[in-house]
Amino acid sequence: MPRAFLLSLLKIVANSVVTIFVGLLVYSCYRRYQESGSLNSLGLLVVNSIFVVLYIAKRDATSITTSPQLWLLGLAGSCAPLLLRPTDTMPLATLGTAIQFVGLLAIGASLLSLRRSFGIVPANRGVQTDGLYSHVRHPLYASELLWMLGFVVANPSVPNAGIWIVSCALQFSRAVAEERFLLADAAYRQYLSRVPYRLIPRLV
Repeated sequence: MPRAFLLSLLKIVANSVVTIFVGLLVYSCYRRYQESGSLNSLGLLVVNSIFVVLYIAKRDATSITTSPQLWLLGLAGSCAPLLLRPTDTMPLATLGTAIQFVGLLAIGASLLSLRRSFGIVPANRGVQTDGLYSHVRHPLYASELLWMLGFVVANPSVPNAGIWIVSCALQFSRAVAEERFLLADAAYRQYLSRVPYRLIPRLV
C-alpha cells in the first residue's frame, strides 16, 4: 500500500478521533456544568468549545509533518488530560480549583492568540507572534499543563501525578518537534531569536 495513501488515511483517522474525543469532552463539560454550576465547569465548557471550533476551522497548512510518530505524539499529548480522574479526598481543593481557573484563562487566551493556526501536529499555518506568543513560544502547552497541575492538586493520587509528569514530557517533546519542523521558515527563525523561552518566561 503506497505510503502517501497510508499518511492520508492516518490524517483522516487522527482528525476524526480528535474531533470525536473533544466533542464528547464538551458534552461531558456541559453535563457537569448543569449539575454543579461551578465556574470551573463553565470554563472547561467554553475552552473546549473554542478548541472544537478552531480545530474544525483551522487554516490549511502550507506544510505538515508526514511522520506517523509525530501524529501519535500529537494525539497522545492532546488526549492525556482525559485520563485524569477525580478523587474522594480533596484536602487542597480550593487551591487546586484556583490553579485550574488560572490555567483555563491562559488556555483561552492562548487559543484566541493562535486563532486559525491551531493544530495537533507540526504544521505551518502561519507564524503567530502576538498575544501570549510574544512572551513564550508554546503558551497553549504551558497553560494546559498548569490546568492539569491544578487538577492534580485538587485531586491528589499517584495515577493523576503520573499522568501530569508524562504530559509534561509529551508537551515538551511536541514543542521541540514543532520548532524543528518550522525551522525551514525564515519568519519562524526570526521569531525564535525574539522569543527565547518555550514554556515559562525566563525559565524554560
